Amino acid sequence: MSADSGRRVRRSRREIPAGPDKATPRHGSAFTRLRRTPGLSFLDSRRPSGQLTLFGAVRGELRKMLSLRSTWVLLLIVMLLQPLSTGLMACATRVLAGLGWQTNHLLAHLLPASSDVFWSAVVSGLFPGMIVAGILGVLVLTREFSGATIESTLTANPRRGMVLMAKGLALALSTWLAAQVGLLLSWILAALLLPGRLGTLPAYKPGLALLDLLGGPLILVLFALMGLGLGALSRSRAGGVGLFLGLTLILPLILGLLGGLVPHVGWLQAPFRLTPTSLLVTFLSGLNRAAETGIRWCPTWWQAGLILMVWTALSCALGTLVFRRADIG
Repeated sequence: MSADSGRRVRRSRREIPAGPDKATPRHGSAFTRLRRTPGLSFLDSRRPSGQLTLFGAVRGELRKMLSLRSTWVLLLIVMLLQPLSTGLMACATRVLAGLGWQTNHLLAHLLPASSDVFWSAVVSGLFPGMIVAGILGVLVLTREFSGATIESTLTANPRRGMVLMAKGLALALSTWLAAQVGLLLSWILAALLLPGRLGTLPAYKPGLALLDLLGGPLILVLFALMGLGLGALSRSRAGGVGLFLGLTLILPLILGLLGGLVPHVGWLQAPFRLTPTSLLVTFLSGLNRAAETGIRWCPTWWQAGLILMVWTALSCALGTLVFRRADIG
């Protein structure tokens, strides 16, 4: 009985036709011919979709930044502070002129229809805007440390230098857009509130209009990147904001007070003029020579811009060094 069942099994196996194995492509099959086409070799030469690129990192950081409400709030403050400050300064100028305060010797030189009053009103919002931009730069990185999400970021992209560069590019783009829109709104508002005060630019300030309208937002970008570098250096919100405020507000205040109160320390004017806030004033004024007598050296507007770039580069270099070498914990 067992022999008959064995013969039936062998007979049934012989009756089953051996068909082609469709799981493994044969030589000359359509799949093999497709692989040999020149078009597929071009597709194979492309970078795989999972490879890390700077463009993809910047896009991810932009998406991450703009998904937070605090980013939008700070960018709106940067944008709206400028027309608000311009409106207040323009209204104060008109009130002083309407009250007949032109009889004062100082105000008699400030209130006439000139470009100095107009452009001072336009760029007045950049000074509080630089503080907000710097704080935004600090928070771009330090909130990931406080929220314990930096480990996820570095797991997705273990290249710390690329991560910091992507954050800087995303921060620079968003800050520049907000500052540029705010400065254009300030210019329009000043033209409406201060009619006839456009005036002719003086000879020693030939490109003041372009310098303020195009260079002002770029200076705010430098302050934002400076905050990013200081945030990477401290890796904490309080420490980064403290370092930024100490560099931009406290240090100029201390040097100015010492220079004015302590006798025979006139040499402190030189380091005072090299502080970021003083460099911002010099850059926006568009001066090409020292405005005061008795000063050995005073930076011009383009020198002030270069020194601000050095401040930013130094902050970012120190922050990158600490961020790449320190343990994340």
